[in-house]
Amino acid sequence: MRGRATVTRILGMWLPDWPIQAARFSGATGGAGPQAPIAVLSDATVAACSDAARRAGVRRGQGRRHAQAACPDLIVVDADPARDAREFEPVLDRIGDVAAGVEALRPGLVVLGVDGPAKYHGGEAKTVEMLLDAAALAGADCLVGIADDVTTAVLAARRGVQLPVGGGPAFLRGVSLAEVAAETALDFPAALGRAWVDLGLRTLGDVADLPARDVAGRFGTEGARWRKVAAGELERRVAPRTPPRDLAIVHRPEETLTRVDAAAFIARALAAKLHHRLREHGLACHRLAVTAEFTDGAELRRVWRCAGPLDEAATADRVRWQLDGWLTGRAIAAAEAAAGTTAQTAVEGEGDSAGPVDVVDDAIDDDAPDARGIAALTLEPLEVIVAGVERDALWGGADAASERAGRAAARVQGLLGPEAVRRPVDVGGRGPSERVAMVPVGEEAPPVTGRWPGALPAPNPAVTPGGSASPRSPSARHPASKVGLYDAAGDTIAVTGRGTLTGVPAVLRWGGRDHEVTAWAGPWPVDERWWTPDDARRAARMHVAVDAPAGAGGRGPQAFLLIGHAGKWRIEGRYG
Repeated sequence: MRGRATVTRILGMWLPDWPIQAARFSGATGGAGPQAPIAVLSDATVAACSDAARRAGVRRGQGRRHAQAACPDLIVVDADPARDAREFEPVLDRIGDVAAGVEALRPGLVVLGVDGPAKYHGGEAKTVEMLLDAAALAGADCLVGIADDVTTAVLAARRGVQLPVGGGPAFLRGVSLAEVAAETALDFPAALGRAWVDLGLRTLGDVADLPARDVAGRFGTEGARWRKVAAGELERRVAPRTPPRDLAIVHRPEETLTRVDAAAFIARALAAKLHHRLREHGLACHRLAVTAEFTDGAELRRVWRCAGPLDEAATADRVRWQLDGWLTGRAIAAAEAAAGTTAQTAVEGEGDSAGPVDVVDDAIDDDAPDARGIAALTLEPLEVIVAGVERDALWGGADAASERAGRAAARVQGLLGPEAVRRPVDVGGRGPSERVAMVPVGEEAPPVTGRWPGALPAPNPAVTPGGSASPRSPSARHPASKVGLYDAAGDTIAVTGRGTLTGVPAVLRWGGRDHEVTAWAGPWPVDERWWTPDDARRAARMHVAVDAPAGAGGRGPQAFLLIGHAGKWRIEGRYG
């Protein structure tokens, strides 16, 4: 019988607005105080902002000019992920003094198993108090959350809530989708979030109330996984898969690593080597340990965890950040120690003609190995899964199945030409059929340009026409079939020049059968490229819901997206 005692409690620590805190610690804000309005910009948009900036009206996602218009005194700092990771290292060291097994999800967010520290320190409350004190000693603001799984613990930390055992599902019901999307470490798909919001879903509780089968059918693997998260259904694995022993990568450089740029180069090379080895075993890595041995005998180790499998670029970034933090931290410590020695020498030798500089210079041996340098570096996967298990990676990703599919496609293209194998890509557009184009496998997708004002809102129809229209009339089941739309008197429904219907839709005639219109919405005029007569298009879209006639062998209630011009309509897409 399973009892509550089998639940492993997870503690999350969230340092709010960490890019802002890191910028202050590094001096990038010019010595600005904690109450100063500060914004970190990435690609000319606000990626993070301080409380003072928020009170002035600055928000994430704003452009630089809008942010400065809202807050003329705003201090603007460019985003620097390496700086964020480097300044986070002292905080991790302080936390590690209180609890072992600390795992960084990203700079500014960590998780750890709290059972062991709670037993050692005398309870969860005492452990939380000590961890908050540790973060405060490092100069960082921090919130702590405790729950029964990592995702819930992260969300609880963002509210500073310690949940009781089994309290996760009730807590998650009140968490908004916006809160989930705001935490990048959770890897919540933006498109999925937009689709759910467009459907009127606002919280994880709204998502949990949906039938699991319907969510999986409409939103696929990602939707099904996040519906489980929303319902508080813990991810259960038979056991964490033990990585094969030969997966770890150990590198001993010919020359001691002391420079960050050299460490970055090594990080990329080792990440590529590690992922090549993982692919040979058909595995993907969730948790990665980075260990560095220094020439003075010191050994430092840090564990990184990700919501999804780490890819090669993500691995290289984390290794680079970690080495940057270690090398910079030890260099600063060495400089401070040298400054202290210099000051002491100056006091003791005051009046001595030799001066303190000669004493310090004599202590430096240019030929001696640098005690701050890295002599060995190890990348060790701690938790692995079978590649492709979590995500449907038919054409994406770097797992073995994708590579086999790519090789098969290349062989077919070699025999029949590049156009023989194509893949769908999103190219943007207002209608569903315009948003998807087919490009040959191996070619880059055309860039998505424009904001497409007036685009059909999500969710898109589940079935749309494929390819060009056939010269013959399609069958009644084809979503591109021509249809007739009539009012109760049997008159054809059209759209006027003012964008209104000529009557109230009552019957949809499709495939020789009449379907009763039970609901409709629209029309929405489409007036595109009017400045180029040869390419101009004028039409209207509308939604209709119909019910199949009794005894006609119909499919029952259905919903369609229609597009029409001059009283002629066709089905552009079918929902469900």
